[in-house]
Amino acid sequence: MYNIDIQSSEFVKCLERGEQEAFQRLFETFHKALCFFAARIVRDHLEAEDIVQDVFLSFWKMDRGGFPNLKTIKTFLYNSVQHRCLNYLRDLEIRDRNYRNLKREELDEDYFLCQQIRAEVVAELFGAIDELPDKCKEIFKRSYVDGQEDKKIAEELDISLNTIKTQKQRAKSYLRGRLGDLFVYAGMFFPGL
Repeated sequence: MYNIDIQSSEFVKCLERGEQEAFQRLFETFHKALCFFAARIVRDHLEAEDIVQDVFLSFWKMDRGGFPNLKTIKTFLYNSVQHRCLNYLRDLEIRDRNYRNLKREELDEDYFLCQQIRAEVVAELFGAIDELPDKCKEIFKRSYVDGQEDKKIAEELDISLNTIKTQKQRAKSYLRGRLGDLFVYAGMFFPGL
């Protein structure tokens, strides 16, 4: 079969039908040149190889009926490699910029441990808040999470100011008992607690 001229319309039809031998021939014909082209852009031979492999895989998976001849296929392959190389460089630049923007202490292992502990404390706090009775929870969130004044909460919920204060005290009492030593950290996240 592969006495078929790669430039012929019959070869393009074989590709369109998804014949593996035709695809293999196309790959062997353009792979090295595409890798060289990609490496000139990304300046990394391994990454260039991956990009070219991804382009060929995309070509294999797509509907190949829109290609009238080998020239359009070649143009598609080169354009696809170029776009993927530029996307790779853009993503690399974003990663580098984000890395440079990290402060020195943020790169320290202790910083990441502190952030993990902080996230776990916040999750525990919100878990305990969600256990409060509905009305008590709503008042607590409006007051400490949203920062609303007691008077405004009382007006919006159409309840007395004393009820607001009582519900807030109940919430604090419950959270103090439920969270134990973690309760001291609640003030860091909910000013005025």
